[in-house]
Amino acid sequence: MNSLDRNRFLCVIFSALLQGLLLGLYASAHSGALLCMPLTIIVLIPFVFWLSQEHWGRRLKFLLTWLTVVLFVLYMYRLWSLYVPESSFYYVPSQKSDLIRASMAVFLLIPLFQCRMASWSWDIPYGEIFFQMCRNFFLLFQSVIVLAVFWSLMVTAGLLFDILGLTHIPFIMFNPLVAMPLSSLVISISIYVALRFPGIDSLSRWILSVLAWLLPPFSILSLVFVTCLPFAGLRMLWSTGLASTLMLLLQSGTIILANAAWLDGTKITFSNKFVRFFAELALLLLPIYTVLCLYSIGIRVQQYGLSTDRVQALFLAVVAGIWGIGYAGSVILRKWGGAIGRVNMACVAILAVIVIAMNSPLLDPFRLAANNQLSRLKSGKISPSEFDYIYTRFSLGRYGNNILRELSGLANENHEVKNGIDFAMSVSPEEYLNFVENNIPPISKRREIINSAKVFPEGRVLDSKIVDWFVKYWEDENSILRGVTMLDEIAFAYIDVSFENRENRGSNASELILLMNDGGVVYDTSDNTPNEIGFFNGKFDPRNLRESDLGVMNPVVKDLSVNNTRVQIELLR
Repeated sequence: MNSLDRNRFLCVIFSALLQGLLLGLYASAHSGALLCMPLTIIVLIPFVFWLSQEHWGRRLKFLLTWLTVVLFVLYMYRLWSLYVPESSFYYVPSQKSDLIRASMAVFLLIPLFQCRMASWSWDIPYGEIFFQMCRNFFLLFQSVIVLAVFWSLMVTAGLLFDILGLTHIPFIMFNPLVAMPLSSLVISISIYVALRFPGIDSLSRWILSVLAWLLPPFSILSLVFVTCLPFAGLRMLWSTGLASTLMLLLQSGTIILANAAWLDGTKITFSNKFVRFFAELALLLLPIYTVLCLYSIGIRVQQYGLSTDRVQALFLAVVAGIWGIGYAGSVILRKWGGAIGRVNMACVAILAVIVIAMNSPLLDPFRLAANNQLSRLKSGKISPSEFDYIYTRFSLGRYGNNILRELSGLANENHEVKNGIDFAMSVSPEEYLNFVENNIPPISKRREIINSAKVFPEGRVLDSKIVDWFVKYWEDENSILRGVTMLDEIAFAYIDVSFENRENRGSNASELILLMNDGGVVYDTSDNTPNEIGFFNGKFDPRNLRESDLGVMNPVVKDLSVNNTRVQIELLR
């Protein structure tokens, strides 16, 4: 190994260990200033260095320096906008969405700069940029495979140490401060080795050719899906609770397979016109997915307002939609696939602009969510009792806290607003962190889950007092709702299951059944306050439950009375 390779290898090792150590500290911290570490810089800069290490020299240092400066400026705004409560760094909202957006922009833009460093010119054919992007993707792909094999061996070794009674060794190995540096080290070395030895380009071209032939059958399945939607109805799609995710996956899969089939636009994998027709048909379906995805998100926004997660979902839908419109338009104008390069480069540029805007006051998710929730409260779309003051205080950063200060001016006029703000301010960051760690959704999310749940018989709704009771019930340590965090995981049914000899009251039944995936609970709601009177076990799917699926059956064996004690007889099966 010559001195140049030795210096590069040492820099790769050092950057991997430093990245792993910082990520380990972040993963180990449940609170405190460590949660404010700039994840976009810690994660992205080493990866860009590892992928671009072939261009070792002044130009690579220049690229990494400017990329660090840009990410640091965006991070400083985000740190300012988070506004940690009480000016302490006890709890900080997640940086996951920022990291996803930045990763998308950086990994799609970096091939352009890699080609610039290799050719010393900005006049770069799209084909070179495309295959550089494919090389980066497959370098990451093979490093993930190596990492999976490495940790499979580590898990096996840990089990062997457990058998020998050396339990402290697995404890050390899987500690984040050890596991994260090891993972970064494995990924960086696997990329370094792959770049030193030929074969990665041949492998990427072989995998692209395999992926290309998945496009025609994928196109047929997409066509069948879209054709069946009008007959099945959109309601079935929305009832899954995964409509937006499904649409985004269909769009992403089509875009990836289309690039594998048409490569840089100068050639196409398919020579048969019939096969090519179905491949292009998939591109024409992309705008339909975008409309369905935006419609699905729009329904949730209209019902429950914007949240930072919904802003992120809108970002992904819009980005996928821009690609879809570009691809579909090129097919309609008969300029496909020569236009694939221009469409891709334009979409990447638009993506970069949107990412920067979302890390500025212009499209800041925290600002958009906070302002939207405030406007819903002022317009009367939600009542003061439904407004989530705790979520606004802790999860919407500086903008959320500014809104609470604005609402405090209305506290003297509205007791519900005053009580909500007082309660939110009485909650310490430690208590809120406990809520987060115990996987208890925010109040607004709990209310959304209850209000969106199916209620049988159709047309009947839960009383507001009952809704408030279930929202509060989540906080009980023994609550069966503790594991419920997503929509459509529960359903309700008013059914007369009284053990007393009374006439069937039908829709006027006071017994309320809470149905979940693994059973249910029977409540007496005669006084508008749920009182548990029974429970049952079983496997159900509340998402696909219909009113005709519910009924009451007489017991096979009657209960037995022994010394005035009622005993239930269970049959052995």
